[in-house]
Amino acid sequence: MEGAKELILAIFRLAVADYMGHSYSHDLDAPIRTTSKAFSSEAETFLKSASASYFADLVGLEGPAIWREARRLHESSTGGQSREAAA
Repeated sequence: MEGAKELILAIFRLAVADYMGHSYSHDLDAPIRTTSKAFSSEAETFLKSASASYFADLVGLEGPAIWREARRLHESSTGGQSREAAA
């Protein structure tokens, strides 16, 4: 069960990183690098979805809370601009 939990958490980490336009690394000491926003809209769609809520529920989290935090992190990293205005 622990492996399944780690896999689900990794999916959310990757989705949030894609949404924010950052590279994702398992190495927590790696510097944050910006990437293209090619998958940003797909990541946003997933994070807002019922599937995300279902997977979050499986590991004891709340999907809408993950989406709110991802939006908050993105807005703080862009100086309060919306994703469209920052693009």
